[in-house]
Amino acid sequence: MRHLRVYHSFRSPYSRLGLHVLWRAGIEPELVPFTGPPEGSEFLDAMNSPAKMAYVRQDVVRMTKLMKLELRIPENLAIDFGPSYRASVAASLAGRGMAFALSVYEARWARGLNIADLGVLSDCAMEAGLPVDFAEKMQSEAAVKQEMRRHRELIEQDQAFGVPLAVAGKQKYWGHERIELMLKLEQLAVA
Repeated sequence: MRHLRVYHSFRSPYSRLGLHVLWRAGIEPELVPFTGPPEGSEFLDAMNSPAKMAYVRQDVVRMTKLMKLELRIPENLAIDFGPSYRASVAASLAGRGMAFALSVYEARWARGLNIADLGVLSDCAMEAGLPVDFAEKMQSEAAVKQEMRRHRELIEQDQAFGVPLAVAGKQKYWGHERIELMLKLEQLAVA
């Protein structure tokens, strides 16, 4: 498969599903935490729309069951995602990005844990094969900050507007179901 970049957010249960689709297919893309839309673009957040939030809560239950995953919606949906994003970027730089991201998604969306807590992120790091103090040490690393600046440039370049968003060449696929479609189309292109 050609180079694949995937924008994801730990705040999104759909990102979790999209990464599971890729993991099950044996694909580890370049992961880019979605830290907000491009400059001048509005972010249509479900948290700001009661009707959309009600739909998402209903839909996430059925989509998660369909993928045979556990679901426990966290009590607090509005947390500081900065620590988890920084640790995720550091994990990618260390070659353990997908394993770490999936561990964080499971902590948040299967166990309902607060992933702003560095202790939770430390457990996720250990699950991903990283040192226990990894998440805490990486919070202020210059290489992580530089990579996050590059990610902001990629968000602008790709005009990323939501998650999960997969970018393969010039083709974009938004939503975990579209990631499944992308995999089917890529298989057809190779056949």
